[in-house]
Amino acid sequence: MAKHEQATPSFEKFFTDSANNPFLKVFKELNAPLCGSLKQSAAQYLSTTEEWGKKALELNEKLTAWAKETPLSPLFETQRSVASQLIGNSIALARKAWQLEEKEQEKTA
Repeated sequence: MAKHEQATPSFEKFFTDSANNPFLKVFKELNAPLCGSLKQSAAQYLSTTEEWGKKALELNEKLTAWAKETPLSPLFETQRSVASQLIGNSIALARKAWQLEEKEQEKTA
């Protein structure tokens, strides 16, 4: 058992470190042009999805404006707040997974 436990870290390192594994290095180099266009497509998709999510929240706010002075108002506000957090967290997680950075112009705007 001791041999197996000692062999495991080098086995994991072999498959996760492209410097030690020539197959991973070649695979990474071959896919580099494809990954660039995929990242660009993912960035556009995420930006569009975020924009549509925000528009859906604005529409929800307009559609529930009648409930401002009713006991249902806190329910609708909570619903919008949770949905807004869900959209923001999902987009942030997807950007992190794709290793995309938000544009500086969008952060300041």
